[in-house]
Amino acid sequence: MEKQLKISARYLTKEYDMMKTKSDMLKTLMPFGNTKIEQFWALKGVSFDVYEGDSVGIVGLNGGGKSTLLNIVSQIIPPTSGELTVNGTTNIISVGAGLNLNLTGRENIIMKCEMLGMSSAEIDAKMDDIINFAGDQVIGKIDQPVKTYSSGMKSRLGFSVLVHQDPDILIIDEALSVGDAPFFEKGVARMKQFKAEGKTILFVSHSLSQVETLCDKVIWIDHGRVVMEGSAETVLPQFEKFQREYNKQSKAERARITHESGRSFDLEALRQEHPTEPASYFQRRLYDQPFTWATKLVLTFLTFLLAFTVAASIKDIPFRTAVMEPLTVVSLRSWIILIVVIVAMVVGGILIHNHKERQVRSDD
Repeated sequence: MEKQLKISARYLTKEYDMMKTKSDMLKTLMPFGNTKIEQFWALKGVSFDVYEGDSVGIVGLNGGGKSTLLNIVSQIIPPTSGELTVNGTTNIISVGAGLNLNLTGRENIIMKCEMLGMSSAEIDAKMDDIINFAGDQVIGKIDQPVKTYSSGMKSRLGFSVLVHQDPDILIIDEALSVGDAPFFEKGVARMKQFKAEGKTILFVSHSLSQVETLCDKVIWIDHGRVVMEGSAETVLPQFEKFQREYNKQSKAERARITHESGRSFDLEALRQEHPTEPASYFQRRLYDQPFTWATKLVLTFLTFLLAFTVAASIKDIPFRTAVMEPLTVVSLRSWIILIVVIVAMVVGGILIHNHKERQVRSDD
């Protein structure tokens, strides 16, 4: 019997804006605030297939894109481009994911179970099993706020809740890395049970021994690209060798490689590398396309219109009167000052933008 395809990823990319201050986002919306925000590409065309019953480990260095990929597969965040098909329900388990720190452990169990669609009767029936699976430390503090828990206790609590569900696809992001040996053994046993039931597992861990224990297949991701994919016996030795060589480099050199790698990517170049693939794979999603100048102008106009309307309301002037006689809302002197400020900001924005473009070209 042919296995069902559970996850199909084709040329997934993810771009982040490296905004250093809160005002950077507002500046990008305005025509006079185009400050050339730096972009970082966390994923650069990742493709793979996962079938029913597969247990797949995802390995790579810190900052390689592993967690970004899992969040996209879990549909927590959208990709910038590419195509993703997921056939089934997904549950993602990461350290403390989705926990409310001000609620007790028991209240968090109820909250997370309700969010996953369980009825009150189902929650009551599984409550003791969930608590006991989490271990003695959690049992002793189950009615205390989660903010008093260690990271390991949070991970065990979240893991325990989710493994008592019935997902088609289980996604584990370092959730077993902070557990003790007995909890890890229970987690492995539960994963093997899921696998025997035909569930699909994606597992991320820096512990290669854990990946080797749990996974049949491994995908190695480095700086947003798939380096190697195959059996655990084939991929893990190659990754270990690469990791030893990489760790010999200085911290500054490793940071430089990561930074430059995040910048050195072009979506159009990826499309040209795969000319036979559908063009739709390499098109930015609508929500990830930059604002055009026309859009920015409309947003600017709406901002000033809102400010004008508020000013008229404060002065208790009817809107129609305010439009016909704007000087009743804002004096001529104020209008002149406002126009001068806008012109100065536009000119300043253009000069800054041109300076930054020259700086980028000189850096390259």
